[in-house]
Amino acid sequence: MVNLRSFDLNLLVIFRAIMQRGSISGAANEIGLSPSAVSHALARLRVMLNDELFFRTAEGVSPTERARELSVDIERGLSFISTAISLQHQFVPAETNRIFTMQVADYVAGFLLPRLAKRLQSEAPGITIDILPFSISPESVWDRVDMQVRLTPGRLQPEMVRSQRLLADEIVVLMRRGHPRVDEPMTAELYAELPHVKLSQSATGTTVIEDALAARGLQRHMAMTVASWFEIPDIVARSDLIAIAPKRLLSLDPRLGKLHSAPLPLDEVVFSFDLCWDLRKEREPGQKWLRQLIVEMFEEVVREV
Repeated sequence: MVNLRSFDLNLLVIFRAIMQRGSISGAANEIGLSPSAVSHALARLRVMLNDELFFRTAEGVSPTERARELSVDIERGLSFISTAISLQHQFVPAETNRIFTMQVADYVAGFLLPRLAKRLQSEAPGITIDILPFSISPESVWDRVDMQVRLTPGRLQPEMVRSQRLLADEIVVLMRRGHPRVDEPMTAELYAELPHVKLSQSATGTTVIEDALAARGLQRHMAMTVASWFEIPDIVARSDLIAIAPKRLLSLDPRLGKLHSAPLPLDEVVFSFDLCWDLRKEREPGQKWLRQLIVEMFEEVVREV
């Protein structure tokens, strides 16, 4: 076991910077050292950890398999140390000036964000919420996003991501009441055949419907893709395009009451909305406060409908 009294923890900060930047010079710029100092620190780490850690490439440096394994534990350890220090500073929502970044599935943004704005106005007027699209690269998303409210199709999350189920709902297929095929039973084959209007992946963050159809050898007929849920009810009402929605939205959006709805004929697919966050920030007071606020608002919606 390494004697921590003789181990310079600053070396781990340098290791993390090299992993994130992929180059000695990039790491040096990030942490304010010279490239020579970073190279010397890396040489010390190689001896202490008994591994080459990084190989030079044309673009910079590439981590060894051992470095990749170490990176997970080092990230977790440094994050816990940082959080332990930040916990010494009390978080007071009403006195805080801060920006939180979020990704929010478009289906729930319509009822979540107005409620969130109202709560922040009264409880934390100095807090700003910046909503980012789901098109951000998965490799860099947790460097830019504090938390997600997203559709979760049940796939494994990265090791450093935590999640909490907010809402699980049935999915319904929507069409206008005068649609020429409104009286036919909704089968997977009919669902795939009819022309669809759908939300872009950047608004939902998932391809769960496509995956379920592909498993049956089917593919949706995509007639239109839009960036926001807001346009969809009117498009469906005035055309022969169909769409899908969480069943709870039928009572939250009065426009949907004028449409015909039928259960989605893909039994394994549900609308599961999860709150996701980075484990490294789990105990940070501001993060905890905002996560709890979002949970409370979803509980309110469940009680309402």
